[in-house]
Amino acid sequence: MTSGNSSLNVPTFPEASQLLGQDTWRAFKDRVELNVEVRGLKGYLDGSIPKPTSAMYIYTAQTSSLPDSQFPSPSEWTQRERMVASIIYLNCTDPIGIGIERANTSSKTWTYLLKKYESRDEQRIHIADTTLREHKFNPDTTSMEDHEKKMRNLLRSLHNLGGTCNDHQFRLIVIASMPDTWKDYILNVPGIFSSEAFTYLHRLYLDKVGRTNGGEDDYVKKQVAALFAKHLATQAASSSTPTPKRERPICTNPPCPTKVGHTIDRCWAKGGGAEGKAPKSWKDKYSMKASAIDSTSPIDVYVGATYSPKNTDGSLMPF
Repeated sequence: MTSGNSSLNVPTFPEASQLLGQDTWRAFKDRVELNVEVRGLKGYLDGSIPKPTSAMYIYTAQTSSLPDSQFPSPSEWTQRERMVASIIYLNCTDPIGIGIERANTSSKTWTYLLKKYESRDEQRIHIADTTLREHKFNPDTTSMEDHEKKMRNLLRSLHNLGGTCNDHQFRLIVIASMPDTWKDYILNVPGIFSSEAFTYLHRLYLDKVGRTNGGEDDYVKKQVAALFAKHLATQAASSSTPTPKRERPICTNPPCPTKVGHTIDRCWAKGGGAEGKAPKSWKDKYSMKASAIDSTSPIDVYVGATYSPKNTDGSLMPF
């Protein structure tokens, strides 16, 4: 005897539809019910197909029963029931943390989940509804695309908690979330659905952002042009004005062999302000000249030239 014609492939839900908690319960529930129904196994999920016993199942079927049969064989029932239990258990992110026991029947597990997540929490619903209605769009920090995603996620959270908000109400909430500076543009938003409202708001956002960016670009271009013109004017003025010639200082110390380039305060020669501080190279170069200058003062030269004996041609006679 065959064990039935139900598929043994357990579906894996997308991550966003796997049961993680209250936020994903609605998506998880819809997928479980659809996958069970398409396989004809809903009676195992709600417990309407009881497990057959020996007293109930008194004959051996020659062919396998249909998946939705109320009188499956014990082996068929076990296989189909485990299929439904696997769909639930394997699509829970943390079944142990949620409180699901692997050995429980699918109907018992499903009843537990319905009781856990279907009970309305009025306080949480109120918080989710308030969060949705108070969320505002800031075009300076958020794009319209991100705002739409945020609003739809908040709506989904409200629905997952059991709250109600139809599309007409959501459309009005979306329009009210626009900034006050857009008030004149959203007085008559076309359409009756939230998708149509978002289409209009997307166009409005792109139009306003485009204008803003265009104005900023023009302003930046004007600033750059002004700075560049100022730079060119400054450069032209500096090139046309002759640089004044710098006068080099002259040393007034008589014994100094190098008069140009310093003053007497910084002179290394005898009588200068920096006497004795000259480097060795300077001393080696100018020592002979300095000694000659030091041996005969200007007064001695003058006196000798005046009173020394002279030849007939006027030259000084040697001593």
